[in-house]
Amino acid sequence: MATQAEAAEMEARRSAYRTPAGARIAAGIAAGAVGGILMIGCMMIYASVTDAGATMPLKALGALVYGVEALVAGPTAMLVGVLIQLALAIVIGIIFALFVSRETSTVAALFAGVVVGIAVWAAMDLFAMPQVNPTMAARIALMPLGYFFAHVLFGVGLAMSPAFIRMFAKERHERVRVQTQQILPI
Repeated sequence: MATQAEAAEMEARRSAYRTPAGARIAAGIAAGAVGGILMIGCMMIYASVTDAGATMPLKALGALVYGVEALVAGPTAMLVGVLIQLALAIVIGIIFALFVSRETSTVAALFAGVVVGIAVWAAMDLFAMPQVNPTMAARIALMPLGYFFAHVLFGVGLAMSPAFIRMFAKERHERVRVQTQQILPI
């Protein structure tokens, strides 16, 4: 039969390895934002290299709100495009972070992230975009390789989730370790 101090120590050790939901959500936000920024950067570089204009991907995203007029609109449509991209990336990042743990290996996280990125690419390219944002679908049809590679990079950003979970949960883990040492002096 365990004493009260031993039971408290065992519970403290168990809870030290449970990842709080807040750490997972924060990790998902961070990983999604990194993935979204990688996507935006990739698409802007690709559009610039192919002479479509570096701002075209942002305007095409803004077409979700402004329609085809976004292609000739100014910075407002581009800002809306960035916000749409980051919002979707963060939502997917949070969902991804809820399904990985801080013990997930780098290789496994990278594989899972790239698979999710490719699945998002397929869903967006084949189903969602033609229905929801036909203006962007028409622009993306002009650069399918860049759009695919941008989603692979998005998956690389998602793969950072376990590292972010460890980072955001570390403070709690250290706090629990200190409390455990105070309960049972060595």
